[in-house]
Amino acid sequence: YFVTSISQNGKTLHQEKTRFGFRDIRWETKTGFWLNGRNIKLQGVCNHQDAGALGAAVPGKIIRFRIQQLKAMGVNAIRTAHNPQTPDFYRACDELGMLVMDEIFDGWHRKAPHDYGARFFEKHWQSDIKEWIERDRNHPSIVIYSVGNETQGEVASELVKLCHQLDNTRPVTSGDSNKEAMDVYGLNGHSERKGFMETKTWDRPFIGTENPHTWQVRGYYRTKTWYRNGYPDKKQKPYWIPDLTQEEVFHDSWTKAENFSSHKQIFNSSYDNATVRLTARKSIEQLRDIPHYSGSFRWTGHDYIGEAGFVHGGWPYRAFMGGAIDLANFEKDLYYLYQSQWTEEAMVYILPHWTHPTIKEGTEIPVWVYSNCDEVELFLNGKSLGTQKPGFIESEMQCQWMVPYKPGELRAIGYIEDKRPVEERVKTASAPAQVALSIDGEPLAKAGKDIVQVRVSAQDQEGNFYPYGENRNYFHVMGGGKIKALDNGSPVDVEAHYGVNSRIGFYGLSRAYIESDKNDEAVALIVASIIGEKKLLTSNLVNIDVEQINLRGQQPKADIAVYYTTDGSTPSKRSTPYTKAFAVEKDTNVKAVVYINGKEALHMEERFGDDVGFIFDDHSKTPAMKGEQAELATIKGGKISQNFKNYKGQGFVELKQKGHAIEWYLENDGSPENALFTVNFYNPNPKQVYATLDINGKKHRVGLIPGNGWRWESSPSYEGILGSGANTVTFTLESDDVIYVDYLMK
Repeated sequence: YFVTSISQNGKTLHQEKTRFGFRDIRWETKTGFWLNGRNIKLQGVCNHQDAGALGAAVPGKIIRFRIQQLKAMGVNAIRTAHNPQTPDFYRACDELGMLVMDEIFDGWHRKAPHDYGARFFEKHWQSDIKEWIERDRNHPSIVIYSVGNETQGEVASELVKLCHQLDNTRPVTSGDSNKEAMDVYGLNGHSERKGFMETKTWDRPFIGTENPHTWQVRGYYRTKTWYRNGYPDKKQKPYWIPDLTQEEVFHDSWTKAENFSSHKQIFNSSYDNATVRLTARKSIEQLRDIPHYSGSFRWTGHDYIGEAGFVHGGWPYRAFMGGAIDLANFEKDLYYLYQSQWTEEAMVYILPHWTHPTIKEGTEIPVWVYSNCDEVELFLNGKSLGTQKPGFIESEMQCQWMVPYKPGELRAIGYIEDKRPVEERVKTASAPAQVALSIDGEPLAKAGKDIVQVRVSAQDQEGNFYPYGENRNYFHVMGGGKIKALDNGSPVDVEAHYGVNSRIGFYGLSRAYIESDKNDEAVALIVASIIGEKKLLTSNLVNIDVEQINLRGQQPKADIAVYYTTDGSTPSKRSTPYTKAFAVEKDTNVKAVVYINGKEALHMEERFGDDVGFIFDDHSKTPAMKGEQAELATIKGGKISQNFKNYKGQGFVELKQKGHAIEWYLENDGSPENALFTVNFYNPNPKQVYATLDINGKKHRVGLIPGNGWRWESSPSYEGILGSGANTVTFTLESDDVIYVDYLMK
């Protein structure tokens, strides 16, 4: 600490302690980033301030846990996307040795209707930069400042100049924003394009401010490669990623395809084969092998609330799924890929899980093992399937075996010369029958207000993890504590996080944040669940499990009694007492009441049948939609109509008065590019009708020819610049004539 004192006549009036640290940094064009005389790669992630169910008001203990979690993954740097974060964040980074790209702004002008750029930037940017740098410049963890993200403006040079005046010890960059004005050239998705990184040279240090962009849902798998923009794509220039099997192996889904409001509303695979331009593996390879590539900041470390429309098609999607860790702080398979490449402590990790109730025995499943060991041996039910050596290039970073499916146990053993082998086992689970409770991170403090993360896992009767668990868990706190928030990591679960006492499981897991009071009273958590296969695929047995975990002090007495009904009636002490598993038919609602020490504590309900839960072996295809649906855009004066068929999505938009309009918000995570825009419409009038197509301020007059019956037409294509970040395209009717708009193509 540096101690500053104010004294008068020998008496101390005020004293301030300022924490600081020492380190040496430099940035070189040809060799990248240097820390304390060592040339290192910035193995980074971008992270928003929010933390799932906790929102943006994240307790310091959870902030610290998330940073430690990333460090265990091999991350050594975090970009604060796209605003400064709470002081607890920087203090934790200082103490844990996490480097920081400290970012202050997103746009320097309007990117969203009510954002900082639209409302406050012009008036406040100077004072905000001053307060920001003066607040943060004593933190040794900060090695670079960033002043913008996917924006443009003449103000760029002024921003950099002011940063230098306030702190001349750190360079300034941005995420794809007036790169020529920056000390370090920062580039977002454009840096992922095929051939770009290998052939580009620079006149200053370079960093990938958002690289790579891949998506994955925890516990979800597909063997067929998926590209956000398709393949091939002349603009995105993606790398070729081969399919893992000729025909798709997995067919589960979060809902039936006909329930999608957009063709984007699919889950993405955890095999590292769902992307825009390249895999996480290719990005790791490039960062490691290209000398002038200072570092990359993956988009993102943790999933975050928002931005669910651009990639994922909007409601009920509530989150962006690009993280290596989900909204509830549960690690995805991708986490262990990075760990295998960025850490040294011996590890092995198997994917996918080995519970596949609808897959026929003998079906070949690609089994991947991530490991940093010299050699890995895989066993199925005790029989060796051979050994492999993890490689260094993209396609060899994972060891892969094509394994004919047979229920049982997969076991991977990693060998390192002269060291004890490490191993992991994955077993086939039978129907879910119980829940298991555990703590992630630090436990509750022995006294005072604190918070703890409780993990709830679905298990079969033998204690094997059940990876499709989706039964509702109910929570009751005993003693001096309360439920702070509940989560499960699902990007499509839109239930309230706060003020509730239950949460469904998502691929076997759910999360409870429990907060203690200021006193030292004992705290315990009771979790109950009516648990079984919701679709009764392999078993029609239902269990009611009640588990208790002690969180602080002496475990309180909890005499548990459970009563249930299967006829839809409200359970009470006159209902059937629960003593063991019972069978149910499809379309059954099981209700239960839990008494704790003679008092009603929890009322529970769970439905079993074909109309609930995950979809298995759903071979229906995603609707053949194109472009950006009109009904999902901002509609000004018009209305959504389903009076006629032949539309894509959930309907078309009817415009019938002059000035009626549709405004599409389009995101571009790459550099500015030329694009062609076409409107798909139906004109029922006998004459040509005119509208204006405004592409980021560039206006085109569109002639809409009459249709022939209910035949959809496409307008001519109009060229416009799709800028970095936020873009708007507005279609406005010029006369009082009815027009039906289906979608915008670009």
